[in-house]
Amino acid sequence: MRDIASVALRLVLLMVVAGLCLGVTNAVTEEPIRQQELIKAQELRQAVLSEAEDFQDLSVQEGGILSVYAGQAGGQTVGYVFEMSVNGFGGEMKLTVGIAQDQVVGVRIASHSETPGLGANADSDSFLSQYQGKGAGLSVIKAGTPAENEILAVTAATISSKAVTSAVNEAMDYYQSHLK
Repeated sequence: MRDIASVALRLVLLMVVAGLCLGVTNAVTEEPIRQQELIKAQELRQAVLSEAEDFQDLSVQEGGILSVYAGQAGGQTVGYVFEMSVNGFGGEMKLTVGIAQDQVVGVRIASHSETPGLGANADSDSFLSQYQGKGAGLSVIKAGTPAENEILAVTAATISSKAVTSAVNEAMDYYQSHLK
């Protein structure tokens, strides 16, 4: 009986020490991680709307839209950046979409959990560059030469391709109905 109590006490002490270590580690790393996320978000905004010098948060959250920023240069609005969330094949995908002068000027994927070698290829420049210069009402095709309002899907990743296109369409719809 005494051995069981001794083992139980040791386990409790071990759990308390482990819990304290995890708590301290979380407290120490929480702010640096948040700062790195802010830096990454700013870099993505700049990547999809390179003309902008500064970004003003418009405090919009609606549907898959996590936030909307007005890109400013020389005191003028040069476009808008949408931070989007959409479900892909592997789960949530977060995208950044830049829109200026009634067309998409850039798309970047901030995070995803798509299948490596398949849906993860939706993060490639060759796929994402298809959105540049496109307007509203985009659709995905599996093969062939895409028309003006079509995007050629990533091979074997139609769900991921449609998810990205859905997010771009939602951003464009919001832009046309609220910001244009």
